Amino acid sequence: MKKRISRIICTLLCCAPIVISAQTSEKITSPVNLYKEGKELFQEKNYAAAIPALKAFVKQKPTASLLQDAEYMLVSSAYELKDKNRIELLRKYLERYPDTPYANRIYSLLASCYFYEGKYDEALALFNSTRLDLLGNEERDDRTYQLATCYMKTDNLKEAAIWFETLRASSPKYAKDCSYYLAYIRYTQKRYDEALKDFLPLQDDPKYK
Repeated sequence: MKKRISRIICTLLCCAPIVISAQTSEKITSPVNLYKEGKELFQEKNYAAAIPALKAFVKQKPTASLLQDAEYMLVSSAYELKDKNRIELLRKYLERYPDTPYANRIYSLLASCYFYEGKYDEALALFNSTRLDLLGNEERDDRTYQLATCYMKTDNLKEAAIWFETLRASSPKYAKDCSYYLAYIRYTQKRYDEALKDFLPLQDDPKYK
């Protein structure tokens, strides 16, 4: 009898690691954990690492709200990583989720894509569908700079000057760039005294001299 009990105990002890391993594996690869992992990596701006976890999560056919969030992070990551299909991916996301709470940012990302491709009219149309003030501070400043540049590239110097002035007053990051372009705009308008005022502080700056 004792031998039989000993054998049962030994069998249970041998099987325990397998059961624990299976439970651990299930826990690691469960949809909830995949979503959490992908979201954490996305928030850390580790976009390349976030994509596999988020794609694996999407394959699990999660609830609609989490699926929308996961796909938003995927298309945003595609933008950040300069995926060649980023415009198509962003547009498809808007088609799939026309009422998404992320629409404002998606429009701003699309506008930015067209800006980098030199398609300034298309970028302006999308910027005009975007509330820049609702973006995060850094992203708001980046998009405002792109918007002002689009106006300048399409010869709408009046609007360009307004946006460069606005940005210069609020963004140390773009202050010098804004001063340079404002000086350039004043120069083309033959407002030489105003242009000189902004040009002079930049004459020793390696980027502008």
